[in-house]
Parts: sequence; structure tokens; C-alpha cells
Amino acid sequence: MVGIFALAAVLHAVRLLLGAVPGVRPLSRWLLEHYHGMITPLARRVMVDPRNAPILAAVISLAATALPIFIAQLVLYEINWWLVLAFYAVVFGPNVRAYVRSFSALHQEGHHNGLKGRSPYEQACGSSFFYAFLCVVSGLIPHAVGHTQQHHRENGTRIDAFASHRYDHANLWHFFRYMTRDVIYQQFMVTPYLYFKSKGKHTQAAIMIKGNIVYFAVLLPVAIYSWEIALWYMLVPWGASNFLSGVIHWVQHAFYGGRRDYDNFLTHTITLKEAPVNFLNEGYHLCHHHSPGLHWTESPELFERLRDDLKAADSMVFRDLGVTNFFLLLTVFRAFGVLARKYEPWEPMTHEEKIAHIKLRAKPAGTFADNEEPLQQRELEGASV
Repeated sequence: MVGIFALAAVLHAVRLLLGAVPGVRPLSRWLLEHYHGMITPLARRVMVDPRNAPILAAVISLAATALPIFIAQLVLYEINWWLVLAFYAVVFGPNVRAYVRSFSALHQEGHHNGLKGRSPYEQACGSSFFYAFLCVVSGLIPHAVGHTQQHHRENGTRIDAFASHRYDHANLWHFFRYMTRDVIYQQFMVTPYLYFKSKGKHTQAAIMIKGNIVYFAVLLPVAIYSWEIALWYMLVPWGASNFLSGVIHWVQHAFYGGRRDYDNFLTHTITLKEAPVNFLNEGYHLCHHHSPGLHWTESPELFERLRDDLKAADSMVFRDLGVTNFFLLLTVFRAFGVLARKYEPWEPMTHEEKIAHIKLRAKPAGTFADNEEPLQQRELEGASV
């Protein structure tokens, strides 16, 4: 995983160097505009909503790059390290932008099937074919139902399997505990499965199992053919992708501290405006929780309409930061001064007041003991309903 992130950093440095060459940026913009110009007519034919053309573009880009590399490796059989590096480069990209693009696309697909029609796969596993394709590397195939019908129902409260209210988000050790204590059970859909079972939602609970079976059904024949190919092209990317998805959940609901109403999603859910990596308006995560059915293009407008409510909830808003950079600044380096310069408070604050407020809001909602007993009690109450 460290190697993948190092490669992403090197690719980002190369990207910045190329961007400094005269004519490269205009050429890049021209190519991107023409690529999306070719995708748009196809989106009108095959997508439920043509505004989701960027999702179709993300799927086609991944299929046109990662898939041929993987097929070439299967044909060669012996591990070719140049192909491995190329595979990681297109799957994760400079500064992991490619992964963010795929994650954002599958997130939207998890809420709305982008393709016209309903496939047998979707009926069985609760997610679209596009979603499954984007998830093959990350292994998040059963995540869609757990995300939409568990996480969005509980909205980051104590009973939410994806909640991180117990932890100090400016503490790397707490993040490690979150990854080993919570995320591993989320990614295998153990906690969502138990949640659905407690609610008597047996269809959703079964989907948690089916989705994992689909992933391992893809992994097993590859492993039988070559355990090395399975390791380098599926298991290592799976580990890196699950780490990144843990980072995303950690950042998107990072501010439980200093509030009595910390169970209110308006309070603990972050907004990253005009982020350098803000594909499909993922930075407006709070707006997405407010109205999950709202199309992603309408999130900025909703944010403006919610301003009074967000101010009352002391919702945390930052500008020009992507999720991974925010994680590095808050949790790894504790660079509160940098974050304070990006923070947009609802009332005027000095730089020092901003730093103190970010530190306070990053604190856990209470101690581990404070939160465990209410969580267990609510789980029991949910099971008795």
C-alpha cells in the first residue's frame, strides 16, 4: 500500500511538472473536452439521466486502461512489473485522483442505477453493473445497500455502523483503532449485516453476503490460474482501496466534538467547497446526506439554501481541500494552522480562534465508555422493534 501511495505522489509530481510546460495544460483541457463531447451523445442513449455522463466516462476510462493491462498480464502469466505499475497508475492515478473518480462514480451508482433498464444482477445483488465493475478492484460490491439503507438511514449517529464518533479525528492512533476496530467489519459488511438482521430486513442482510460471494467468485479463478496475479492485481489494490475508503468515511464525518447535538448530521458532516478533487460534487457530502435523492449537480444550490440551518449546527466548511489532503493535514500532520486558513467559519474568528475551534470539533463525542453503552442499548432496542 505504501508503494501505491508513493507511486501516486510521484505521478502527481510528474503531472505538476508537465503542467508547467507551455501548451500542455491547454492541450489537456482540449482533449478532455473532446472526450466528454464524444461521451455525451452516448450518455443520452444509455443513461437514465444524461447529466451522469461523467460516470459513463469514468467507467469507459477504467475499462479502456486497466482492463487491457490485466488481460495482457493474464496472457503473459509471469508477473511483469511494468504492467503492475501501469495498472496501479491508471487505477489510483496522480494523488489517487483516479481512485477518487471511481469511488465518486460508484457512490452515485450505489444511490441511482445510471443505466436504463434493470439487470438480473441488480435484482440479486442490489447494485448496478456499473457499480460492480467499478468495485472489482476495491471489493466493495455489497457496499451499495449497506451505504444507502443503513448509513443514510442512521446518518452517522451512534448506531450507524460507519460512524466514527468515538474517536479523536486529529489523532493518528485513533484512526488506526478505527481502521482495525470498525472499518474491517464494515468492508466485509459484517456490521451492516448484523444491523439488517436486527431490523428484520433479511433481503438486505442476504445482499451483504451475496456481494462478498460475487467478489470472491471473481477472485478465486484468478488465484487458481496464478496466485501472484491475484495478489498484485486484486488483493493489494483491495487493501489500498479499503484503506482509502476508510479515510473517506473518517473525513466526511470528522466533527463530533464540542456539541451536544453531535448525532445531528448537519453538525458532524463536513463540506469541502471547490476542492481540487471534487468529482461529482463529492465535497458537498452534507447536502448528499440532507437529500440523498438529489442529483449531484444540484448540491451547491442546496448548500446555499441550507445556510441558516448549517450556521445553527456549526457545520464545518473548508475550501480548496480534497479528502486525502484533509486527512493528511488533520490526522497525520495535525497542521491546524493550514486547516485554519482553509476553514470558513459562520462568524468572524481570528486565526488562533479557528485553530482552537478545529481542535475542539475534531474531538470525540465522548469517551469510549460513554459511547459504547448507549450504542449497545440502541442496538438492543432496534432488535426488539
